[in-house]
Amino acid sequence: MFDTTVLGSWSVILSAGVVVLTGLVLSQRRGNLPPGPRGLPIIGNLLNVPLKHPWRVYARWAQKYQSDILSLRIPGATLIILNKGSIVNDLFSKRALIYSDRPQSTLFEMMGVSRLIVFQNYGEKWKSYRRTFKHDFEAETNSASRSHELAASRRLLRRLLKTKNHEKELRLTAGDAILSVTYGLSPSGEDDSYVALADETMTLLADVGRGGFIVDALPILKLLPSWFPGAGFKDKVARGAKLVDTAIRTPFETVKAEMATGNFKSSVASRYLASLDDFTNTPDKLVDDMRNVLGIAYLGGADTTVAQLCSFTLAMLLYPEVQKKAQKELDAVLHGRFPDFGDYGKIPYIEAIVHEVLRWNPMTPLGVFHVLNQDDSYEGYVFPKGSICVANVWAILHDEELYGPKPDEFIPERFLNKDGTINPKRADTDAAFGFGRRICPGRVIAREFVWIAVAHLLTAYDIVDGTDKDGKPLDRAKIEYTSEMISFAPHVNCTFRLRPGVTEGMIHDAIEAL
Repeated sequence: MFDTTVLGSWSVILSAGVVVLTGLVLSQRRGNLPPGPRGLPIIGNLLNVPLKHPWRVYARWAQKYQSDILSLRIPGATLIILNKGSIVNDLFSKRALIYSDRPQSTLFEMMGVSRLIVFQNYGEKWKSYRRTFKHDFEAETNSASRSHELAASRRLLRRLLKTKNHEKELRLTAGDAILSVTYGLSPSGEDDSYVALADETMTLLADVGRGGFIVDALPILKLLPSWFPGAGFKDKVARGAKLVDTAIRTPFETVKAEMATGNFKSSVASRYLASLDDFTNTPDKLVDDMRNVLGIAYLGGADTTVAQLCSFTLAMLLYPEVQKKAQKELDAVLHGRFPDFGDYGKIPYIEAIVHEVLRWNPMTPLGVFHVLNQDDSYEGYVFPKGSICVANVWAILHDEELYGPKPDEFIPERFLNKDGTINPKRADTDAAFGFGRRICPGRVIAREFVWIAVAHLLTAYDIVDGTDKDGKPLDRAKIEYTSEMISFAPHVNCTFRLRPGVTEGMIHDAIEAL
């Protein structure tokens, strides 16, 4: 599996001797591939792969080579980089039948990650998982999921009353919303086992990915014992496989146990199990499939949601005028109460802020890669079968033709008409959730949760006193997001200060009223 951190492990490939296997291919001429940096004999563009903020580098290359389509050739793969939304739509949507596969990873197969819908190839099994996900989660959108998300947002207000670590509380709240919608479970505290398990699993997967790229280049290594030189990664892989399996099974089995006693909360999992004639004796495959479908919401959804909430917090600190305007809009509608989903669509500026959070620094700047399942051509270029296609989400969402000037600045007004209503021509940030048939099926729920969380935070708190990790005032010019596949805002210190007229008692009462 190639991502922006895994591609940094090129030195491991060299030591493994992969150059011998790929040299003849990479020494051939570029032919009809899109433009890109000139490669070296044998190793191609391996040394050109950017490790820091590759999405920004690819956007600069698009200008340098005067092409929105670029290519890189590295041992074992051809990368096609797409920097324009219209091109991505032409390929990933209009030609979805040949652009909807995923890179296949020996590493992810060994860890059991390939069972998750986001990493599966396009095919009947993926279609079945997708239908299940859409049916069960979209049925939630206007009813149960909103009640869970509303409760999670209000519990966040209570958590922020007595903490100096807002990032921890945002992570706990993301887990709260996803666990309650998916399984009817609510985190019990800062050390909640479900949230901790998901965090540990995702952290280890990233760690293994950084150092385990060699097994994707030389799959035969999976047959070697862990003590064999070059196979030391297998211990981490084994631990990762156990964590992935535990993370997928544990909350689901908890719901089954609760349903057996009759003491459970409504959720996607409980409604699925209730639809079975006898869930305690249902064939393992049916239960396993649903367990895997729910697993991606639990494991992947929390990180991307936290990334958005942390990015929102940073934006409010860097652009206090946006915060003040949003609070004025909220006050004009709410008149001293806390928001609920009955206010959805009535406060356009909050919707604009959510769009701008998704656009400004998207949580997955390069998305999840697609793979061609046959040769294809586009605008005179030829893309070989098996090429890895990378949609530069960051570049697409910073396109001035689509989103107006100053794309690096946080300006929610870019999504509004002059009268303050949402501009439907601009209000499309779905690129942050993927493309074509591989677009995130949970994006509606995800977007709605960020909306209700943002509305609550700005109703109850002033977000102030922002400093960097060293205690220095924040400088817009020095802000750097991480270069991981899921890109996070830098750590900041700040204060969530109750707004005038908002009391702890009001927050407690709002929670009790649910």
